[in-house]
Amino acid sequence: MRYLAFVFLSLALAGCGSSPSEMQYYRLPAVAAKAPVVESAQVLVIEPVMVASYLNSNALVYQNNEVNLQLTRSHQWAEALDQQLTRNLQAHLSAALTDWRVTQQVSSPADSRLTVQVTQFHTTADGVVLISGQAHLLTGSVVKQLPFELQLAIADDGYDEVVKTLGQGWSQVASQIATLVTPGKEP
Repeated sequence: MRYLAFVFLSLALAGCGSSPSEMQYYRLPAVAAKAPVVESAQVLVIEPVMVASYLNSNALVYQNNEVNLQLTRSHQWAEALDQQLTRNLQAHLSAALTDWRVTQQVSSPADSRLTVQVTQFHTTADGVVLISGQAHLLTGSVVKQLPFELQLAIADDGYDEVVKTLGQGWSQVASQIATLVTPGKEP
């Protein structure tokens, strides 16, 4: 009996030492948010960012070829991607739109409302990240649309660089959205 227990313990310890790779967790680079405006007549309500269903997991996505996508097993988002994108977008827009109160809370039917759908947010075998989707801004009865599509080269190997490049691309999308909110004003 003792011999069997020793064998099982040895096998269990050997299995622990032979794991092929350790889990790695990532988050988008943080964005410095400005101090909130106390009173502003202009309010922008950001709805939670919606992501395509294949992005709605904790796995980072890698595109092998034109038609094949893989969800990574040991490279994961530390937090749901849609939540990171929403928080990051709000911080960017708060910094860029200094005359606006940017929030996720509706305070009046007159508030402008922003919805964003992300259809691509991943890396490819060619060493680029793809970010695409569409933003809609509703102000009164006027709806403005902004399709976005970016392909950014990754500066170096590794998932750290992939995530940094995705963060840079999302910053560019946020800047485009800021110009949708206030045309003619560069963020």
